[in-house]
Amino acid sequence: MQLEVLNEKYRYRLLGPYKKVQRWIKHTRYAISPHFGDVHKNLMNVKEKLKNKPLMEANHGGVSVSEQWWRARM
Repeated sequence: MQLEVLNEKYRYRLLGPYKKVQRWIKHTRYAISPHFGDVHKNLMNVKEKLKNKPLMEANHGGVSVSEQWWRARM
């Protein structure tokens, strides 16, 4: 299920042609429905952060903000 964090293009390439896998995901989602939503809400938040990370690093000279902070302390 963590494949949902991938870019849409890659996720479709991996899961798109496999109907049995898609059916398994659907059944799993239904079987653990109260918890599935909670966990995947957090995964989607991480996905958004990862999607924005290259933009942040490009704006800060290719280094993440936390990495800049650590380098400044050394």
